[in-house]
Amino acid sequence: MGYSEQRSTLVPATVWRRQGPVVPVEILPDGCMDLIWTGNGLLVAGPDTAPVSAAGSGEMVALRFDPGVAASVLGAPADAMVNGRVDFADIAGASQARRLSEEAAAGDPGDVLERFAAAQLDRNPPPRWLHPATSLLSAGHQVAGVADQISASPRQLQRWSRHHYGYGAKMLQRILRVNAAMTGLRTGCSAVDTAYNCGYADYAHMFRDFRSVTGRSPADFIPPAPDDGLFWRS
Repeated sequence: MGYSEQRSTLVPATVWRRQGPVVPVEILPDGCMDLIWTGNGLLVAGPDTAPVSAAGSGEMVALRFDPGVAASVLGAPADAMVNGRVDFADIAGASQARRLSEEAAAGDPGDVLERFAAAQLDRNPPPRWLHPATSLLSAGHQVAGVADQISASPRQLQRWSRHHYGYGAKMLQRILRVNAAMTGLRTGCSAVDTAYNCGYADYAHMFRDFRSVTGRSPADFIPPAPDDGLFWRS
């Protein structure tokens, strides 16, 4: 199976491509939404709150939008798509879905999706509070403090969060922090140091969040020790 991704130069998103056999793939929550070309059509992967097992087609190309951005691209509330996989036509209409599918089939799907998203964001840009709120929540700031820094009440932030992210600010924060911790663990940082670096009170706190978001323990994301080639001879 081949998988690659690169940062879009047109929109706040990552272009990913997958080729290989049709096999079940586990998708972990990351706070993002995807617009996916399946090879036959377009679908939207909503924001997940728990691991999802999906069997993709042999070749897929998609845009994985930064947290909160897809709602502006699609012109639809993210909380209507939580844990869902939605036909793009049900959101954009049959005519637009057919046109975009034909363009994706005839050209480079990644380029087609990027241009579409860029045009949508030109007409309907994300709200100004979105990027700073995402950054602050990712850094572990308290929800009330984040609301204050973007000149909103905590209740407003919760309402805006559900529309753009798909769930409340606290849930988004938990997911983003777990993803940051997964990255730390996968790059060789110890579990204790990762918990500290990601702002957890202690390892037990990190363990609970991992169980809640991924269904696994942090230890499951620590890569195996490399084979150093040493052996004992009797």
